[in-house]
Amino acid sequence: MKRLFINFLLCVSLLTPNFAYAQADQRVSHVIVVWLKEPGNAQMREQFITASRALEQLPGVLSRHVSAVIASDLPKVDDTFDVAVTVTFENAKALKNYMQSQKHKKMLDEQLKPLVNRVVVYNFGNQ
Repeated sequence: MKRLFINFLLCVSLLTPNFAYAQADQRVSHVIVVWLKEPGNAQMREQFITASRALEQLPGVLSRHVSAVIASDLPKVDDTFDVAVTVTFENAKALKNYMQSQKHKKMLDEQLKPLVNRVVVYNFGNQ
């Protein structure tokens, strides 16, 4: 019985810090994968990247990275897209505010969407 109790305490002590960290870490990642209307067009890629960088200073953004695809010979690596963007936010509310900001909407409508053929978006994090 004593051994069972000690094992229980050991498990609780090992799991508690991870649970507390997960609760404290409210960061949310927003990943956008973009296929341009003219695949492989270096000028369009640079135009998308430059325009997209204007969104780096919006409130709630912890980090933001936008770059062109890296070609790969590995069969499991998808290198069919042109550009990808990763944005890390303080929390889910910051992501929501970012998505609803007028600067974001205007940038999408006026500068980014005209270049884009297809987009896939992934959001993940602790809520």
